Amino acid sequence: MIVYALLAHEDEDALLQQVRNIKKYNKKDTCIILYNGGTNPKFGMRTRKKEKIKICPYSRPFEPTMTGRMFYDVARWLEEEKVKYNYLVYMEYDMMFVNHGYEAMLEKAMVGYDCMWKFTKTYDHTDRDIWKPAEMLLEEREYWKDILPSKIYRTSNPLQCYRRKIVKKMLDKINNKRIEEFFSKVKVRNMGEMLYPTLAVSCNAKFRRYPSSFKKFLRWKPALTLKEVKKAKKKDHVYVVHPIKDKEVRKWIYKH
Repeated sequence: MIVYALLAHEDEDALLQQVRNIKKYNKKDTCIILYNGGTNPKFGMRTRKKEKIKICPYSRPFEPTMTGRMFYDVARWLEEEKVKYNYLVYMEYDMMFVNHGYEAMLEKAMVGYDCMWKFTKTYDHTDRDIWKPAEMLLEEREYWKDILPSKIYRTSNPLQCYRRKIVKKMLDKINNKRIEEFFSKVKVRNMGEMLYPTLAVSCNAKFRRYPSSFKKFLRWKPALTLKEVKKAKKKDHVYVVHPIKDKEVRKWIYKH
């Protein structure tokens, strides 16, 4: 079973469309957990009532690019609730499915691996021209050696995928009070792109990248156009697209 940890913060109608889109292209036992990153505590409740999703009780408002604790909050709640799953996958509000087959691809691609993500970059103190967020995180390492090893691993957030066994190892590795202190004191943007791959590797995770053909329609910016989305849908090996910002593009995907 896949658990999708879905980060969203506003627009109930868009959320409802996205949840129905996820369900359309996944198996019936798929679990969707909303992390409400907005300021409206009622956000997601209409969708929960209509589509039987779950809302993470540890949800809290976030600032743009400062969403680092979301994956941890969802993961620890899953363990507390003793939810049995195969994969925990990171989703954002501007992602949608366009074809069936993602879970089947996971089962094949994840043989012998614990994690899969779009790309892998590493940073340490000997590097020149280090990406600024990684440089800032490296500067914090001395005090947080129990959480951060000497090298920082980075990927992008969308579709980070972890087996449950490695998630459990990651949770077992960190002290709850320490990680809360870490989140409260370390204010580095794009934290989620670095923290979880780094923790996974520190737990001896075997990781790989998504197939290159799959990644073409998973990008940071600009937003995908309707023409691009239609092209993606014609490719059987493309399952998820990102980012979907335009209402009309989202509407077309929802209807097709």
